[in-house]
Amino acid sequence: MPTRRRFLTMTALATGAGLTPWALPRASAATPALELTTYINGQRFDRAAVLQWEARRLKVAAERLSHHLPAALSAELGALLDDSAPQVETVARDREQLADVKLRMGHAEIRDQLASDLAITEPMSVLAAAMDEWSASRTRVDSSLGTAQGFLDWFDGRIEQNDERAMLVSNPDHYLISSPRAGAQEVIEVTGGAMLAAQFFIDYTDTAGVPIAKDPLYPVQTSGWARTSDGTKIGAVRHQFRDNPGGGFSAKLTVAFPATLPPWMFTEHQWHLACEFSNWVTGYITSTQT
Repeated sequence: MPTRRRFLTMTALATGAGLTPWALPRASAATPALELTTYINGQRFDRAAVLQWEARRLKVAAERLSHHLPAALSAELGALLDDSAPQVETVARDREQLADVKLRMGHAEIRDQLASDLAITEPMSVLAAAMDEWSASRTRVDSSLGTAQGFLDWFDGRIEQNDERAMLVSNPDHYLISSPRAGAQEVIEVTGGAMLAAQFFIDYTDTAGVPIAKDPLYPVQTSGWARTSDGTKIGAVRHQFRDNPGGGFSAKLTVAFPATLPPWMFTEHQWHLACEFSNWVTGYITSTQT
């Protein structure tokens, strides 16, 4: 599968993003500040490092879409594209604008624009998974606020309500995430270190034989197989959560990919997980404070 071989080295930057439904809630006398910490391969990263990764991917996704959009929609990405370099300070604004454009495009246009990608990635995914051997991409995100069950209830609710905005705004590499029914999703995204988008269908009731071990220290969990349109298994997830003694909760996030994929695919998807779940946790915490 084509890949982004040059992985982005993360550095901490201060962020001045304003408050939106997907920015960090600000502290007040009544509501303490949300702190998000990511752990990848035992290394600790603050929120700013994840925002820097997101800023770079926002620009990549916007540039890609702008080449094929009508002028009116392309113009909506102007502020993002006019920046000479990715700007952490504008991530909150840019993620909302990019999600707006994707929603206005609609499913048919998204599928049409990415049809050539999907024609390549589906057979390649099937081939990669043919040996039925799996390796994991793992990330942990700690939240200073909220609870494990509270977050999973919120997340399951977004799926049940088919909240496409919540799904799209969490990661620039999400192009279409729709729920045909509760507990199931159609996903078109650029995953891992890939350059091309892939489509898969995940069913959170399809859990038999998921190749990711349960951790008894993380009692709250969701899992399921990712399959192609014809039902072929091409991956799986098991996301596990626990409350922390000092408050807040931890999310142990794991995706199983075919073991035949190159190592950097697993490394880069760790940042994909950090980005989407940091934003989902932010959305959850914001919902509890309004």
